[in-house]
Amino acid sequence: MFNTFFLAPVYNIVVFFLNLFPSHDIGVAIILTTILIKLLLLKLNLSSQKSSYLIKDAQEELSTIKKKYGDDKQKIAEETMKIYKEKKIKPFSSFLILLIQIPVFFALFYVFRDGGVILREDLIYSFNTFPGTVKNLAFGFMNLSQKYIWVGILTGITMFILSKRQSLGLTNNKKEEKQRDSKTQDFQEVFAKTMQMQMKYFLPVISGVSAAVLPSAIGVYWTVNNILSIFQDIYIKKKLKSVKKEENKK
Repeated sequence: MFNTFFLAPVYNIVVFFLNLFPSHDIGVAIILTTILIKLLLLKLNLSSQKSSYLIKDAQEELSTIKKKYGDDKQKIAEETMKIYKEKKIKPFSSFLILLIQIPVFFALFYVFRDGGVILREDLIYSFNTFPGTVKNLAFGFMNLSQKYIWVGILTGITMFILSKRQSLGLTNNKKEEKQRDSKTQDFQEVFAKTMQMQMKYFLPVISGVSAAVLPSAIGVYWTVNNILSIFQDIYIKKKLKSVKKEENKK
């Protein structure tokens, strides 16, 4: 099932992009593959990010509900769902995108795990053609079968920028976020936020180290994906802020 629904499609996308250019540059193929996958998942990604920020923005209302109804979990759940419905929040969208992205990442890993793309007759589609030669020397200077510390550093930095942006919510103002959180969060929420803050630093370190010890093809994919996610985050925040301003005017 993994080969059919994830590995084979990703493999054939890479091969398709390799055939687009006479040089068969695998680095260009990785970037184009990353962009295409990002575009295919764009709607789900935007929905996930939107819900994440809207939930964070609604923390004051959610905390009020918890304080008002105390241990009545059923009533808390009912009122919480009302807020989700009113604000058009899809709380499970993040789990859906995660369920899709994990196997996609592993598919890319299996395609590039040796640093290059080789002919896999069990994976290639009949209408696709494997190029006669594939250059592992990407962009004219990178051997994608090798490991580069600087690729790991670049992956870690871009992941940190993305994590930091997402942790700040819609305000992009750390001081404002802290002031609001101190007024509205209970112990459970403070604990969750503490874990989120730790992940903000933990994930960049893990991704950076992983990109440094794996073939650099993986790091190139990861870095490009992070950069695209940063621009995606800029877009969704700008859109949500614009909607919020219009609502405040009313």
